[in-house]
Amino acid sequence: MTKFAYRLETKRIKETDFPYSAVPMMNPQAVVEFAGALEDADVEKMIVLYLNTKNKLIGIKINAGTINRQVIFPREIIKEALLSSSACFVLVHNHPSGDPTASPEDVSLTRSIIEAAALFDMNVLDHIIIGADKSYFSLSEKGLMPTFAKSGQINLNLGR
Repeated sequence: MTKFAYRLETKRIKETDFPYSAVPMMNPQAVVEFAGALEDADVEKMIVLYLNTKNKLIGIKINAGTINRQVIFPREIIKEALLSSSACFVLVHNHPSGDPTASPEDVSLTRSIIEAAALFDMNVLDHIIIGADKSYFSLSEKGLMPTFAKSGQINLNLGR
C-alpha cells in the first residue's frame, strides 16, 4: 500500500471585505458610472470587471499602460476569470486623448479575448471605452461585439 504525504483540495478564496459585491453591472451606463474615474487618467488603463451569473461584481483587475497603448494578454484575463469563478466579464479602458471611439486595435483585442473566453464557456458582455466629459463608446451598443455560435463560427452581433 502506497501512502502519500499530501492532500489535494481546492478552495475558492473570497475576500470578506470586498466592498462592491452588491454592485450590479446591468448596462454600459452602470459600468461607466462605476469606472468613471478613468476619464482623468493620463495613461491608458484597462479594468476587467469579473461578474457572477447575476452580473454582480466579484472581482476587479486593473492594468496600466502608456499614454496611447495598453498591453493586454487574453490568457491573463481568462486566468483571472477562472480563478475568480466568474461567469462573464466586462472590459473597460480609457483613451487619455478624450475621444472614446474604438480603434481597430481595440476591436481586434476584443475579438481575441472573446475567442479565448468562448473556449471556457465564458461571455464577454461588453468592451467600454471611456473618454472625456462622461463620454463613452460601448462595442456592444455599436454592434461590434462578435459572438460565437455552437458551430464555433464567429457571428457579429448587430442586434444588441
